[in-house]
Amino acid sequence: MNDDGVAWGSVPCFKGVGERVLTLIHDCAHVRAYQAGATIFTEGEPSAGFHIVTEGLVRIYRISPEGRPHTLNLLRPVSSFNEVAAVDGQRNPYNATAVTQVRAAVVGHTAMVALLAREPSLMASTLQALAQVNREYIERLEDMTFRSIPSRLAKLFLHEATSYAGQIAEAPSRLSQEDIASILGTTREVVGRALRGLINAQLLAKRGREFFIIDRAGLERLAETNEMPAPSESCPLKPPR
Repeated sequence: MNDDGVAWGSVPCFKGVGERVLTLIHDCAHVRAYQAGATIFTEGEPSAGFHIVTEGLVRIYRISPEGRPHTLNLLRPVSSFNEVAAVDGQRNPYNATAVTQVRAAVVGHTAMVALLAREPSLMASTLQALAQVNREYIERLEDMTFRSIPSRLAKLFLHEATSYAGQIAEAPSRLSQEDIASILGTTREVVGRALRGLINAQLLAKRGREFFIIDRAGLERLAETNEMPAPSESCPLKPPR
């Protein structure tokens, strides 16, 4: 970790590169702070460069022709975004806003391309990370095309309930039903019906405004097979008091 507090070696695009290259990246980067609700950059503007979330939560989204936001991702430390625009120098492909207070390290397009041209190890790790980003978006498109809302909701709960340190939480991050609808590309009403279905199947339990996973195996089965398990197949635990 350098004096800017960024663990550069943990950034997906920089994994496997040596300390010398990490120092070069550090020297090219600028750390910026954003208040909750602030715009980090806007879709269609000139490339804002390569961003790394070092603190807080960032929402990545696009606006539909009808003016409705559609969330593409919610990013926590240490995650990178705007990789494509940072490499090709073209316009930002989406919007980025700070959900909470955010700190982000930024490497501009010119500096990023110069580093990639000079450092083969950085080029290799960046290509690998870009391929993974592409796979994730292909999987998301497949989910929206072939999976039911309950199945997609199960995948979201499983993802949100697992922290980046690999720890399992009983409750996902406190996404509102509007947030969930935006992520899944549907409406709040449809999400509400799907949540009730998961509760009736004894996969989730609700306490107050929060939903808790009580049958992780059942959620995994739903996410994998697209089929709602019968309540008798579940072995639910009680939600926390």
